[in-house]
Amino acid sequence: MQQVATAARADRLERMTNLVLVLLEASRPLSLREIASSVVGYPDGKEASRQAFERDKRALRVLGIPISVEPLAGEEQLGYRIHPEDYYLPDLRLDPDEQKALSFAVAAVQLGGAAGRDAVAKLGATGDVPEPGLPPIAVLPSLPALGPLHQAVRDRAIVRFGYRGRRREVEPYGLIFKFTAWYLVGRDRTAPDAGLRRFRVDRFEDSPALGDSEAFELPTGFDLPEAVRFLPWQLGARSADSRSDDAEGYEPVEVTMVVDARLARSVVATLGAGSVESWEPSGAVRLRILVPEQDAFTAWVIGLGDTAEVLAPADMRAAVIGRLEELVARPPRATDPASIPRTSPSAATALAEPASPPEGAPADQHTGAAKRALPAPQATAGDRLNRLLAILVYLARVGEARIADLAARFSVSTSELIHDLELAACCGVPPYTPDQLIDLLIDEDRVVAEGLRELAHPRRFTPEEGLALAVAARALLAVPGADGEGDLASALTKLEAVLGSSRLAVEVDSSPSLGPLQSAVASGEQVEIDYFGASASKPSTRLVDPYQVVVREGKWYLDGWCHRASGLRRFQVDRVQAVRPTGRPAENVGSLSDEEREALARPEAFLGASEAMTATVVLASEARFAVEGLVTQGLEETGDGRLVATIPVSDAEGWFGRLLLLLGPEAEVIDPPVLAAAGSRAARRTLDRYNR
Repeated sequence: MQQVATAARADRLERMTNLVLVLLEASRPLSLREIASSVVGYPDGKEASRQAFERDKRALRVLGIPISVEPLAGEEQLGYRIHPEDYYLPDLRLDPDEQKALSFAVAAVQLGGAAGRDAVAKLGATGDVPEPGLPPIAVLPSLPALGPLHQAVRDRAIVRFGYRGRRREVEPYGLIFKFTAWYLVGRDRTAPDAGLRRFRVDRFEDSPALGDSEAFELPTGFDLPEAVRFLPWQLGARSADSRSDDAEGYEPVEVTMVVDARLARSVVATLGAGSVESWEPSGAVRLRILVPEQDAFTAWVIGLGDTAEVLAPADMRAAVIGRLEELVARPPRATDPASIPRTSPSAATALAEPASPPEGAPADQHTGAAKRALPAPQATAGDRLNRLLAILVYLARVGEARIADLAARFSVSTSELIHDLELAACCGVPPYTPDQLIDLLIDEDRVVAEGLRELAHPRRFTPEEGLALAVAARALLAVPGADGEGDLASALTKLEAVLGSSRLAVEVDSSPSLGPLQSAVASGEQVEIDYFGASASKPSTRLVDPYQVVVREGKWYLDGWCHRASGLRRFQVDRVQAVRPTGRPAENVGSLSDEEREALARPEAFLGASEAMTATVVLASEARFAVEGLVTQGLEETGDGRLVATIPVSDAEGWFGRLLLLLGPEAEVIDPPVLAAAGSRAARRTLDRYNR
């Protein structure tokens, strides 16, 4: 049975390759009858050939190959062809340094999948493509909807999708990564006021559907980062889908507060430097903020736990103290987990990829929900065709290549590569004479290509490839110290001049410690750092062999070997108070195991320590926003309208206690019992700060 399936995939790959060549060479639209009679591999019979063609057409369009449907005179009425100007990638006029800059960006910014490497190959670089597995500079979450949405932004195409229980029709103005999540910004035509909205992409309830291109004009002066310049207390369910986040009937109030060194830089990165009144020698920061809504702000401040204190006005301070007193007085519940009525995971979170606590946690081993190993999926005919076309473009440029080098470059086994090349050598256009076939000479260890003609020029980017290039370039240019006028910036300018503006932004925070830590990684030098742990009251001194400094979920993290802990640890860079080079080489990072390197390459910020555990928390549905990026499984809905979240915990008294404060009095830890009172303990510590 397996041999039959393999043969069927090979037959379809040959048929689809021939179909592309025939439609690409067609000077006029071809009817289905002409296609079936001229393309080798189509079955006999009108209905059978029609069904096979429709499957192939859908598969090719998924690959980004544009099959044009045009009217025909006569019985069949419709004809098909591929217009070369729609198929081929325009000449981007990138110089070698710009190509190298884009290749480095794709290697340095991990978005998941092979789209970035495929895009780099299409750009024409015949030298070395950066190998996978190199320590990244940034790791960003990937979602299936991002590629189509990015294409819709570029094409100015209306996009339709389900969101918060109803269908939306949106003019997409831009995509931005901010606060650990991707957001689509645009005008919602279905809203009563048809106003500007922001939509969190991992909350989409289905795949976005794109309409016609050039369907709207971008508003004059539109500023994408400014459109999502919302404050952390505006991230809840009520305000995430509203044009104006200000509460009606509430006069904004100026609040003065202080945040100690544990979270000072993280909070400033969130609120903006304009909120800073002064920095204290201890590393604490004094802030002055205009607050538009008391209840939401109070909930946010309480979520900072004992790291923050509201100083003025008196009524705002009293509101925080009153809420804390309620939390302290509320006894932990002892609910039996089996008594919670559960339904299936909610649609909004089923599409979201599991992430991790935004503050991170030190760790020496990766933990979380166990994942069952699945067999590697068989490549479809469409996947193989996509790869084969890229291989043929490469061979057309270099003329010949070693089989082993070619297999490594395109991440395929040598046996499968040889099989696909031998199949390609049988493909061409009618009458399939030797001069009309793809000319490949394959021996034991080399392949030589001649006369590939139209295959010598690369195809246009797929939506996923275009997204991968744009995200890699934007993310790298967002790194502090990046050259805004260098090769990468000029390459991005050329891409957008030809392919259309991507209107895409990636926002990451910064820290004074970032530069010294990056230098230590580059030189392989051991460093001594003063670090505020998540639950510490004062910084500790750590001797660290640095391995990598990486952006995860919008924040910078240092991964390295901690001599104090005698193991791998992950440090949030904005909690590093000081960096002192030692002049000694790093000792332990060169001997990391493959398992450790694989764990450090994952996009999640969370790496569970040996004492890590998994908490099951029941929370109010409106608190969904606070845990969507933390759960190891999809959120489950209870029979009474609440949610059940499974969350990895490495710091019970610090980070997890503050999370429970943020979730509010309705949050209940139902497992394990040892964490049931973590929220009330965090409330007591915070109240003690106000009462001292």
